[in-house]
Amino acid sequence: MKNIKWVLGICFIIFFNVIFYLKFYPIKVVSIDYTVEDKKIYAKVTFPSVHLKGQCSYKDEIQPIVNNTCQFEVLNEEGTFQVETLVNKKEFILNPNQNEVLDIFLEEDKAYMVVGESKKIEFSTEEIGNPSLPVVIKSENEEVLKVEDDVIKALKSGSTKVVINVGNVTKTMDVIVTDLLTKPILAVKPYLPCNRYNDAENKLIDEFLQYRINKAGYQTRGAVVATLRFLTLEFPYQIHYFWENGRLHNNTGGPAADGEGRFYHQGLYLSESKFNDLNQSKIRYGPAIWGCPLMNWEDDPTYGFHAGVKAPNGLDCSGFVTWVLFNAGFDVKDVGAGDTPSVSDDLGDLGVHQPITMELLKSNKIKPGDIIAADGHVALVGGVKDGYIYVAESLNYGLRMNTYSYEKLLNTSFLTYVINMDNVYQKEGVYTNYWE
Repeated sequence: MKNIKWVLGICFIIFFNVIFYLKFYPIKVVSIDYTVEDKKIYAKVTFPSVHLKGQCSYKDEIQPIVNNTCQFEVLNEEGTFQVETLVNKKEFILNPNQNEVLDIFLEEDKAYMVVGESKKIEFSTEEIGNPSLPVVIKSENEEVLKVEDDVIKALKSGSTKVVINVGNVTKTMDVIVTDLLTKPILAVKPYLPCNRYNDAENKLIDEFLQYRINKAGYQTRGAVVATLRFLTLEFPYQIHYFWENGRLHNNTGGPAADGEGRFYHQGLYLSESKFNDLNQSKIRYGPAIWGCPLMNWEDDPTYGFHAGVKAPNGLDCSGFVTWVLFNAGFDVKDVGAGDTPSVSDDLGDLGVHQPITMELLKSNKIKPGDIIAADGHVALVGGVKDGYIYVAESLNYGLRMNTYSYEKLLNTSFLTYVINMDNVYQKEGVYTNYWE
């Protein structure tokens, strides 16, 4: 009997101590550690190394205590969470105060630049909190490209990577630099020689053109402006004038001829690899790339053309305009510059003819990319600045960006009206009134 009482006494003491411990011994937290995973903040609470059973609750989230820890997602602000056991409950303070850069978003992951060109690296960051971290931008090849602050400058032809680092996040951008093109220059340039470029160079130049178009916005007015400026200002040679032998979309009654005085295809017509783009059934006396001799069948001594005599292939006025529109994303068909009453698909039929007057010139309604023309000649407005209209046009001397004062334009017989192209382009895209 004594043994039973002794055992019961010991059990009572143990039970009393357990109840006392559970009831009155405070819940303690050893540490609260914060981590950022998948752009979310988590708090990990660690308790003393006793076998603690219970749960942690934060806002609407409840997590069990497992192996003396509990973990839950938290907001990046000061707050509280509760710990609850069988008999105890206590509130603790949270203050994550996390300041991290989570990601870097580049405006572009591949850029094309010409030697001497500078541009700012455009990027944004996704952050938690308010990190104040330095931005480090480096070029992997400083002979090709150097970095000053957040501006990169192209030094010589080649390719390299630009590395952008903020905190623990790093992103890279590929940069291609070439000397096959120039920064936009308003100048009389030498004529394009025959076979000046090989296939690889033609391909690279086409990539640069497509880059300009995409930056401006494909199928926008900006893309048209970028394309016409590319061929007249950035391309280092002047394309010859060539009186077409025919058109693919032909309403003149004559034969159609692909690539013969016209190149109604993507990119520049600079290497013989482009022959693969042509409709072979419509080649009669070619093919010949821009700058190379092609048989001419027009007879116009004023323009220096004689039937049966070869001349360097190039673009006539409508050939240039339709090429620009096609590359910018507007397939107006391979049509001419006339205002022929019997057909309704010449370039002159794309909109209302606004006669060129001083009132129109001063109205600020003429925009780059608009058609400027007369019956038999068509061109594109390349820029507008300080009382001058810059016109990209192919005349007997070749393709140029010509400068017209208001007075000169009013006295020019082969530019008499403007077509506002808003209804054709519909979207503005990215462009400036002038290229500088």
